[in-house]
Amino acid sequence: MSYITFNQRGYQRLGLDPMSDGSDDPKTAAVRDGGISDRDELLAENRARRAELREDREAKAAGKAAGDGDAEAGVSAEVVTGASPSTPRKTVVVFGVTVAVLLAVIAVLAYLLLTDDSAEADREAAATASEYATTVLTYSAGKYSDLDKRIREISTPEFADEYIKSSQQARAGNDEAQASGTARVVEAGVISRSDDEAVVLVAMNQNVKSPLAPATAKDGVDYESRIRITLTRDGDSWKLSELTVV
Repeated sequence: MSYITFNQRGYQRLGLDPMSDGSDDPKTAAVRDGGISDRDELLAENRARRAELREDREAKAAGKAAGDGDAEAGVSAEVVTGASPSTPRKTVVVFGVTVAVLLAVIAVLAYLLLTDDSAEADREAAATASEYATTVLTYSAGKYSDLDKRIREISTPEFADEYIKSSQQARAGNDEAQASGTARVVEAGVISRSDDEAVVLVAMNQNVKSPLAPATAKDGVDYESRIRITLTRDGDSWKLSELTVV
């Protein structure tokens, strides 16, 4: 089949004469003009449809991008503020400020409690050292057994043994003078303190009387002294573990 024969049959089905330009045939002109018009309308419709589809795709893509952005912003808000995106920012800020203030109050209270406890412990140590110094330095000639008993009650065994032994010579001279001594604490302050030990400096006024002294000293002899007392923790109480005149 030749190319011309094939096209002839096609035109014949349309009622056209392929060998004629159709310009004089009304039927041919009508088909030709109608085909061109229909084709233009179809092309226009196709272009409009494609434009509509393109706009629809672009709108959907823009909507998806906006949704992803909102989701990411929500996640960021949760990570940064610890709250959901719906939580008012003002509420989060107020909560944060409240927590900060509460922590500050707790810290101040803890500091005040520790400070108060420390001050109370210092007062206890100073009062105990003052009492023990007065006990040790108050005596009467010929009555050392009672003194030794009091010393052992307030002291560690090591200190009591050492102090009583080292005092024997002084006691002998005191017996010859028939002297008695009293001590009064003027002031006491803690030098250092831990859970197990406290060192306290005690300022004292002492008086020694003797019936053998001259009449001018009938009221005794006054003198001042400073005593460093070391206390050692023994359960719930302090024990005297060292006494030094400074």
